[in-house]
Order: sequence, then C-alpha cells, then structure tokens
Amino acid sequence: MQVVNNLDIGGAQEVVRTLSAYLIERGSPTVVCTLRDGPLRSEIEAMGITVEVLPGRSHSFLSLPLFLKEIVGIRKGLIRLIQKYQIDVVQTHLLRSLDFLVASLKVSYPNLLIFWTVHNYLFELRADQLPGQRWLLKPKRFIYNALYRMVANRINGFIAVSDEVEQAIQQTIRVDQRRIVTICNGVDVRRYQRKVDRMAIRASLGLEAEDQVMILVGTLKEQKGHSYLIQAAAPLIAQNNKLHILFPGDGPLRDSLRQQVQQLGLEKHIHFLGSRKDIPDLLAASDYFVLPSLWEGLAMALIEAMASGLPVLATCVSGSQHVVVPGETGLLVPPGDTDQLRQAMAEMLANPERAKKMGQAGRTRAEAIFGAGKQADEHLALYQKEWRKIVREE
Repeated sequence: MQVVNNLDIGGAQEVVRTLSAYLIERGSPTVVCTLRDGPLRSEIEAMGITVEVLPGRSHSFLSLPLFLKEIVGIRKGLIRLIQKYQIDVVQTHLLRSLDFLVASLKVSYPNLLIFWTVHNYLFELRADQLPGQRWLLKPKRFIYNALYRMVANRINGFIAVSDEVEQAIQQTIRVDQRRIVTICNGVDVRRYQRKVDRMAIRASLGLEAEDQVMILVGTLKEQKGHSYLIQAAAPLIAQNNKLHILFPGDGPLRDSLRQQVQQLGLEKHIHFLGSRKDIPDLLAASDYFVLPSLWEGLAMALIEAMASGLPVLATCVSGSQHVVVPGETGLLVPPGDTDQLRQAMAEMLANPERAKKMGQAGRTRAEAIFGAGKQADEHLALYQKEWRKIVREE
C-alpha cells in the first residue's frame, strides 16, 4: 500500500502512480491510499489501480481533543485497509507527522514492512509548511527530528530518492546509514514518447509553428524558482518576440507571479496554464525545458522532460546534478542566479542544433537510468530483502 498525503498533481504523486502501476505489472498487487482526494485519482483508477481515500487531518495539536480524534480515526482506517487487502508493505510519501502514526501500526502488525519515502533535500520542517503558525517552526522542527530519530529503528527503513537526500537524512536526524536505501525516481518513458500532433497542441495554446517554446512544469511555489525565470526571460523576450514560456501548474504564488509578469509587460509571452493533466502533450509541443529550482530531491519533471527528448536547463541542486550531464544532456547553473540563468537560456536559444542533440542524449539517458521498470525492480528487491529477515527471525 502506497500512502500519500494527497492526490494533487505533483512529483511525489507521480512517483506513487508510476511505481504502483509497475509493481502491479510485476505481480505485486498495490493499493494507493490518500488522505485528500485530488485530480490524479481518476487517472490512477483508470490504470486499474485501487484508490482508497481516508479522511485526513483538519486540526492541529493545538486543538488537542479534535486532533487526537482525527489521528485515531486515520489509524483505524489504515488498519481496516490492511485487513481488507492483506497488506504486507506500507510505504509513505509526504506524510510528515503522520509518518509516526503509520509507524505505530507495528504495534498491531509486528511483521508489517514500513518504509518512509523522503522526496526532498530540505528534510527539516520549513517555514512555508506552517504559513499560519510560524512561531511553532523551531519547537515543531525539534520535536519532529527527535521523533524521527526515536522511531527510525522501529520501521524497516527510509527510502531516499537521491544520494543528496540520503545525506540530508543523515545530517538532519543522524540515523544509521544502513537504514537508508537510495532508489532514484523513475518515469514511465512510454507516456512521453507516443506520437502527438505537435502543431495542433501549439495552436490550442495560441502558439505558432516558428515560436521558440520553453516550459517549466512545477507547482507555483518558492521552491521551483518561477520568479527567477521570469526575471531572466524579460530581456530575452525584448530581443526575440518569438520566445514563449509555459507555466503549467498552480500554487500559492500564482497571483504574485502573474503580477510580476504584468509589471514586466510579458503577458503575451509567459502563459499560465493552470493545473493540467496533459503534461506529456505540453512537453511534446515545447522546445526546451527549464527548472530553476532553489532546492529539490529528485525532480520528476526533469526526468519527464528528458524522456520527452527536450534539452534541459536546471539549477545545480540536489538531484539535478545526478540527472543532468552538463553539456551533454543539458546545462546547469547556480540556484538563484538570474544572470547565469539568462546566459544559459540565451546559449540554448542561439544553438538549436546543439540543443536538439542534448535532447536526444537526454532521452537515451532517461530510458537507461530513470525508467520506471528499474525503480519498481529496486523497490521489490528491497521489500523481499526485508521480508526474508522476518522469515529468518521466525
């Protein structure tokens, strides 16, 4: 059972969908459990994957009686699903404090395998995760880290999505390295290599065949660095009115980013597309992929872009350094450096043939190293290894 906080469109949710599908293909029945419904549910169910929605949390521990009532309800719901589907393995994604609730299932089911998946290099609780309770950041961060250290030995291990994430886990909570396994994210390359009508997709977006189209796929939040891309693009667009940038996605910075675009007079060139389910089509209609993130774990969108055959321009942060081979599959620049981002964008635009070759090399690399089949095989090997330990102990 893959347990994820929500089924909104995002990288971790895409990992859950793809991993579940490939585990099922390999004869390992898999259920997706979420604590908040979302747009990906219909797509996951269309793939033949069972989705269960449990009522999530709506109260913090400051409302202790209501908080405890919800926690007990979630735990009962998880137990019901374990019994209903005869679950052997529970793997969590983006749960934070509810990771500890899942770990408590070991009390009722000692042989249940439990893995916590960490998707982000910034493992510690961040200020943006407590928008209305910033004053709680330091005490909650201390409590979380202490609980992770205390409970880590009671679960079967952490799954880190990149080497850098593994290092962050060790540095933050000082857990035994032997309890962390790195399994890189994988993508279903088949979704990004099917034939589509590129010109029809462009026309639906108001774009012409000769336009140069860059795309940034990501939630509109600080982490993804949209504002740096807007700032870097402004002088390039002034010189080249065929340059367009697509922003599929939604998020807390939507209004402020739109305002930035308006202030710079870029409304006709930077397109906010909202939440979209047709990302493979949008990638196929684009020429370049840009990801100016300030931090990452291992960005699924970056691998998806490479699988689509796009040259990629990313910041040199966790995960990106592992995915992108500078000068071969794309370019890397320092995070938060608008000038170098602009220069790299200009370099790609000025050398379309070189960019095309980088895109082709990126597709080959994505297929060989970041395929979803490889990811599923590594997960199954981990599950089986831990299960054999239980059998030996009995």
